[in-house]
Amino acid sequence: WYRMSFTRRPGSKVEEVFFSKGVGQAGIQPRLPIKTRRLKGSNQKPQNLVQSNQTRSKMANKKTLTIAIEGCCHGELDNIYGTLQHLEKVEGRKIDLLISCGDFQAVRNLDDLETMACPPKYRAMNTFYKYYSGEKKAPYPTLFIGGNHEASNYMWELYHGGWAAPNIRYLGAAGCIKFGGLRIAGLSGIYKQGDYFRGRHEQLPYNNSTIRSTYHVRDFEVHRLMQIQEPLDIFISHDWPCNIARFGNTPELLRRKSFLASEIASGELGSPANEQLLHTLRPAYWFAAHLHTKFPALVPHEHDDTDALRQKGAAQAGPGNAAAAAAAATQPNGTNGSRGGGACNGQEASTSGRATETANGGGGGVGPGRGHPVTRFLALDKCLPGRDFLQVVELEARGPLEFEYDPEWLAIMRSTNDTINLRHQHRPLPGMGGMRSGPKASDKQFVEQLLEQRGSQAIPHNFQPTVPAYNPTAQGPKAKGRMPTQSIRNPQTVELLDMLQLPYNLDHSEAAAAYAQGSSSGGGRGRGAGRGGGRSSFMGGHSMLPQLQDGPPPPPPPASANPEEIDLGSSDAEVEASGPPPPVASNPEEIDIGSDIDAADEHGRSREQEDPIFQPINFDFLAFFLWEITLTAITLRHATIRLGGQSPELFTEYDDGP
Repeated sequence: WYRMSFTRRPGSKVEEVFFSKGVGQAGIQPRLPIKTRRLKGSNQKPQNLVQSNQTRSKMANKKTLTIAIEGCCHGELDNIYGTLQHLEKVEGRKIDLLISCGDFQAVRNLDDLETMACPPKYRAMNTFYKYYSGEKKAPYPTLFIGGNHEASNYMWELYHGGWAAPNIRYLGAAGCIKFGGLRIAGLSGIYKQGDYFRGRHEQLPYNNSTIRSTYHVRDFEVHRLMQIQEPLDIFISHDWPCNIARFGNTPELLRRKSFLASEIASGELGSPANEQLLHTLRPAYWFAAHLHTKFPALVPHEHDDTDALRQKGAAQAGPGNAAAAAAAATQPNGTNGSRGGGACNGQEASTSGRATETANGGGGGVGPGRGHPVTRFLALDKCLPGRDFLQVVELEARGPLEFEYDPEWLAIMRSTNDTINLRHQHRPLPGMGGMRSGPKASDKQFVEQLLEQRGSQAIPHNFQPTVPAYNPTAQGPKAKGRMPTQSIRNPQTVELLDMLQLPYNLDHSEAAAAYAQGSSSGGGRGRGAGRGGGRSSFMGGHSMLPQLQDGPPPPPPPASANPEEIDLGSSDAEVEASGPPPPVASNPEEIDIGSDIDAADEHGRSREQEDPIFQPINFDFLAFFLWEITLTAITLRHATIRLGGQSPELFTEYDDGP
């Protein structure tokens, strides 16, 4: 059985409604609420969100879309598909779509395995290559985003999205498509402060630094998603939005993941970029993974439109705690009272992904630029026996059960194509990245005419393999691959850009040549603006860019003890080089919650030493310079004493030795 709980706030009142739903053999009907109570101080009756028989009869006449949401895949496609097939037999209902929230590991061969950021002992081919080669076909349409353990060279081929294998589609670094008429958007990767304002400079072959920075989210990708105006039904990310833990059962989360306590208290747990998208786009549902635990939350957006909220949060919290203040302003007055449980079943909560959610605690309706008044958030675990890695939701289908282009996103791709940056330096964005003007009218008209000429919005099944698939018979268990040295132009990406009449702008060598030509003609180097910033500088409004800095970003705080394998930010190479970590009882999985992973690699080189912006320091010259200053100070002191103009005691305060 599932136990579900939503916490909502009508005005200043907080109510909790608990549900139970039978899940077992086919034919079992959902039970009525086992408990409904009103908290002290509330003068309103609790809302019964379980649908009546009349509502259920109306749903029977509508087409239902059954979606399976999965957390971290880690290449276990056979097990995930097998679980869904078993569920279909037990429940007697068909799964229409599978959504995976990152760490998909679309590894085609041993060479791809070399581009995945994780210790070599954890690298395994798993089962994706079978679906890539055609040995097997995915039994369900599958949509996934990237996480922090991916075959990054393949993800770069499909930067704008595409078929990773027949019936398995990658949403892209940032993207939006439709399935069953529902709009599904997503952002791949995880947030890292030091790389957020850099360009996509990583190119093959990756080194110990770029193999990790390549999966870090960039500001121009978030900026492109910020241009979405029409309401979204589902948003997918790998890491969580900042402060999302405060909208759910935080004590229960800390009981399972006690090592997250400091990050939750400081507001640093999660991605500030995702927090910005959450409160700007306001999707009906938000699904995530990354922390290897199941966690539901309900986020009201009733105050997101007020500028006073952001101004008040900035004034009270100061520049260092703006995100925490913004989250506290919208934080419910109570916490979730249910243990575990998913918070996203469409039959019990909403029959339509775009329906008005006033019954669930939000004000206002759904419209362009506004989104939904309430977002249901759910994070899931990784695919392991006995873990909560799967959740099935039912929504109302409003279109054909196939992947379709989203017209607004195609227009956004045209309007923001020049914001894609392949240089290391930051490139300034329109409105400093906070502008939300949507696609240009001319681009919207172009897309309308394009889709009208095509006669359909359906995405063509134009998958083409670009490298040989892994052959376990020819390649023994001890075989190793080689890091690829050059990126491949995937025919799907070329076809998509040609359809939109856009140039191919994912080639680093061409970008470097174009930049060199521009510099020689007087364009200048130019570092741009907005390189600095940090987690706490984001605000939960429309524009949450941090203050600009002229110099390099400040060093991040040291990573906390974390024995889990979820990439909390410490480099996997460092973990291996430093030997096994000391036993920590509170965290068995090594989760990445965003602390710095750019410390020195096994060769002792830091990110700053490889960064062309940070010029290496000549320490011999620095020591000589400091010695010259010391000698000058001593000479001036004794000269002053000899001249008899001052007393030696006047220098005591500053004379602390060389």
